[in-house]
Amino acid sequence: MLQLRKEPAMSAALLRQESPQPMYVVKLHNSAYTLDPYRERLESQGLKVMDGESYEATLDLAMEYHPVLFVVHDDPAGGIDALRWLQIQHTAPQGWMATTPLIILADESRMPELRREELPDRVLVLQRRADTLNRLGYVTRALLNLWDPV
Repeated sequence: MLQLRKEPAMSAALLRQESPQPMYVVKLHNSAYTLDPYRERLESQGLKVMDGESYEATLDLAMEYHPVLFVVHDDPAGGIDALRWLQIQHTAPQGWMATTPLIILADESRMPELRREELPDRVLVLQRRADTLNRLGYVTRALLNLWDPV
């Protein structure tokens, strides 16, 4: 697990000043909600979020925007399996795809299976629940090295 120094939360304005190029996140989620708190949390950190509703659409977005982070809403019953995305990401011909950090948002029932795929500083699995929004901001900053690890 990541161990980080406690530092004040970085404001979105500060992040935009430090990064002249937009930092893109590509999110794979096949259900278009009117309100998406995960998107809002990422955007509040100054990240530009692009939504893919299928594996193919997400790959197209990745090739166009070269994201700094992927976020996958695991929902096998709805057609999005995070394990399938992980396989696609790791076998893509573009080397940068395999090293782009991935956050998987999953239901409790899938946690044991998905946790086996975690890689320190590269693949993290978070359970979708009320407190996940708070952890998402913290984990995103850690994965993207927006502050120095201890």
